[in-house]
Amino acid sequence: MKRLITFIIIIFSLLLLAACTSEPQTIIVTVPVITEIEVTATAPAEIASADQPTGTPQPVEPTATEEPTAVPTKTLSPVQMTQQAVLALMPTRVPSTPAPIIAPDDYVALINQACGIVRDNYVRDNYNGVDWESKCQEYAALAESVDSQEAYWDLMSTFIGELNDDHSRYVPPSNFNAEFDLPSEGSGRPWAGWTVWPAKEDEQLKIWYVCEFGAAADAGLQRGDVILAINGEPVERGEDGFDLSAINQNLYANPNSATITVQRGPDSKPEDIKLNFGGAGGCDGWQLGLLSETPRIGYIRVPDFGGDSDTNLLTAINRLEEDAPLDGLVVDIRHNPGGNSDADIAIFTQGEFGKTGSLRSDATLTLYRIRGPVKWNETTPLAVLIDGNSHSAADYFAAAMKVSGRATLVGMPSAGNTEGINSFNLADGTVIRLAWMTLVLPDGNTIEGVGIIPDIEVPLGEWGLREVPDIQLQAAYDALVK
Repeated sequence: MKRLITFIIIIFSLLLLAACTSEPQTIIVTVPVITEIEVTATAPAEIASADQPTGTPQPVEPTATEEPTAVPTKTLSPVQMTQQAVLALMPTRVPSTPAPIIAPDDYVALINQACGIVRDNYVRDNYNGVDWESKCQEYAALAESVDSQEAYWDLMSTFIGELNDDHSRYVPPSNFNAEFDLPSEGSGRPWAGWTVWPAKEDEQLKIWYVCEFGAAADAGLQRGDVILAINGEPVERGEDGFDLSAINQNLYANPNSATITVQRGPDSKPEDIKLNFGGAGGCDGWQLGLLSETPRIGYIRVPDFGGDSDTNLLTAINRLEEDAPLDGLVVDIRHNPGGNSDADIAIFTQGEFGKTGSLRSDATLTLYRIRGPVKWNETTPLAVLIDGNSHSAADYFAAAMKVSGRATLVGMPSAGNTEGINSFNLADGTVIRLAWMTLVLPDGNTIEGVGIIPDIEVPLGEWGLREVPDIQLQAAYDALVK
C-alpha cells in the first residue's frame, strides 16, 4: 500500500510539473521504481552453481527435446546412481551404436569412447580448428599413466577443453549437483543480496541490481555502483573479462561478512563498506510500469525466459493497457540468462528467422519457425533492450525481433550464446556435455560468440547504469517517441 501511495504521489507531482513547462517530460515514472507483476510460476531468474553463490545468474543454454535413449538395466555404482538422477531431470543422448563394456578404471578406453562421441556429434566437424584425431591419440597415451579416478577426471576435463568451446565440458561426479541442479546437502551459501554479473562489454565490475532487502541494501549500495576491490584485493578485468568465480571465492571466503571498496559516482571518492551476509528479498524479477503517459510508453522487465514467461509477458501488457492502448513498449531483456523464448516471440511476431542444427557437412538444418497467430499485435512500436548478458533464448528473442524488423534493438550486442548442448554418457557413468547444434541466421551467419548487434548501440560507460533512467533505457524510450 505504501508503495502504491508513493507511486501515485510521484505521478501527480510530475504531471503538475509537466503542466508548468513547455518542454515535454521524457520519463514520468523512474524505472526500476515501478510495479512488480505477479508471475504465474516461479521463474529461475537466478541460478546457483558450484562456483557462484545463490543469486548469481548463469546463462541457461539451449537443450535438446528428444527423448533419452534407453540403456540396458544393470547393477549401478554410486556414480551411476547419481547419473540416473540426472537422466530423470533432462534428456540425455547416448551413442546410437551400443558402447562396448568398459571397466571404470580402463582410462584409455574411456578416453577413446569420449573421442568417438565428440568425433560423431560435435556441432562443427572442423572441431574449431583442432586436429581432433591427434588429440585423441595424445590423450589416450597420457591416460596410460593415470593411476586414480581423480587424475582421470582432470585429464578428461582437459581433453574436452581442447575444443575451446565454452559450452562443451566434462562433468565428473563432483560437479553433478551444480551441473544438473540436483539437491545438495548442507546449509545455503552466503549472499550479499545483489546481482553482480559482468557483461562481456563491461570494463568495470558494476552492481547490476540490489535486492530490496539484504546486505547490499543495508549497506546503502545502489544499482550502478562500481566495485573496485574485495577484502583489499583489487578487482581487475582480464583479457577475457572478469573472473567471476575468483571474485565470488574472494567475496565469500568468510561466510559471514566481507569488506568491499566501492565508488558511487564520478564525483565521489572510493569508500570501504562492510557487508554482513544473511537473507535477501525483493530481488531482480518481473517489473512493469509506464515511462510516460503522453505518448503512452510502457516498460516490462523480463528477468528470464523460464517457466510461463510468455503468460507473464502477455499479462504485463494487458495490465499496461487496462486504461488505454500503448503507443509503444520497451521490453528489457538485459542480463536475461535464457530459457525458451519461442512462445514469447509469438506475442509480437511470427515467421521464419533462420535455421537450427549442426554445422557438420552432412547435417540437415531445421527451419527456426515461430507460428502464429500473434498474441498481441505486430504494429505497436517496440524497443528491445539487450546487452552482453542477454544469453541463449534472449539471443533468439533478439534475433527474431531483428530478422522480422518487429523491434528496434537498443543497448549492446547480445551474448552470442546460441549453441545447444546435450549430455552423452560415458561407460563409467560420468557425462560429457557437448555442443551439438546452433542458430544460423537467414543470411547464413551464426551469432555464436558475436551476438545480435543492436540497431542503436549504447555503451553504459562508467556511470550510465547509475543514472535514472539508465542511459540505455533512455535511448530505447527516445527511439520510440522520435
